[in-house]
Amino acid sequence: MVTDDLVHVGIIVNPKHARTTRAYADLVRRLRAQRIRYRSFSTTPQRSGAWQASDLIAWGADIVIILGGDGTIRAAAPVLAAAETPVMLVPTGTANVLSRHVGIRSHRHAIATCVSHAITACASRAIAACAQPGSTREIGVPINDVEYLDVDGHWQRSHFICLAGLGGDARAVAEHGRAPGLLGYALGGVRALFAPSMDARIDAPTAGVPDTNGAPSPRWSIMASKVARPAGPIPVFPQARIDADDFSFLSVGPLAEEPGDRLGDWARIAAACLQGRPGAPATMNYRTGRELTIGLDSPEPAHLDGDPIGDCLGMRISAGTTRLRVLVPEAED
Repeated sequence: MVTDDLVHVGIIVNPKHARTTRAYADLVRRLRAQRIRYRSFSTTPQRSGAWQASDLIAWGADIVIILGGDGTIRAAAPVLAAAETPVMLVPTGTANVLSRHVGIRSHRHAIATCVSHAITACASRAIAACAQPGSTREIGVPINDVEYLDVDGHWQRSHFICLAGLGGDARAVAEHGRAPGLLGYALGGVRALFAPSMDARIDAPTAGVPDTNGAPSPRWSIMASKVARPAGPIPVFPQARIDADDFSFLSVGPLAEEPGDRLGDWARIAAACLQGRPGAPATMNYRTGRELTIGLDSPEPAHLDGDPIGDCLGMRISAGTTRLRVLVPEAED
């Protein structure tokens, strides 16, 4: 048994879900059993993760464990990345997109890995020495940059990790509060399928010729992704990788406006995705690159990693160069 607190474990907890409270109790019980020193902070609507990360770094955390979902990770990520503090994830949010894409099977799996890593770190007196076969490996996850033009005509700066969406995709996210958990996302998605198209001007300078040559073109949604499966088991972005430099961009449209014809468009898209050929329909326009600029004539909803950011008139998306050090379970054979 470990008898000295040779490693400082910081914990950020988003208490929104009851499962987070249960996971936290399990984690600290195991840490106490090993006499590993820890300090924890809960998030609030006003302080969603950055403040907690700063305080844990000031305390001297050698590693920070985040219990929550993608929004909590996004809030804390810039502070932790700047400090080069390794992070471990316990997925207790709704979608847990990042956790799924780095090989974390469940919160129980994650907690076991966190405790095992902390024990090894205490024994070795160095976090970096712990990434050994059978324990953990490190993934450098880029923190991507975004500027968006709000309805008052002001450019706002923010960041995201997995996915940014504008239009129909963001409408689905905004509607998910109508029901709890993944059911809310499913119902929101169904409602958004028949949303009106938006007139968008798309320019991706790193990918060659602009998509619309500067002229407006009807689109249901425009997305920039670093993950293959943002909304379930189907790889909508088969070329996307969480640690890649480039985004996988997707603009969906033009789609028919009549409900019956729109339903036919979605049926063809769904069939192609199920067959592993999401780019087959002409309405699914893919490209890769590091930058994307979107201009709109009227406001449309937007989201970053599943968090709505309100209506926007434009977006500038660019791949980040700062990376979050995420420790994940060693891949199994």
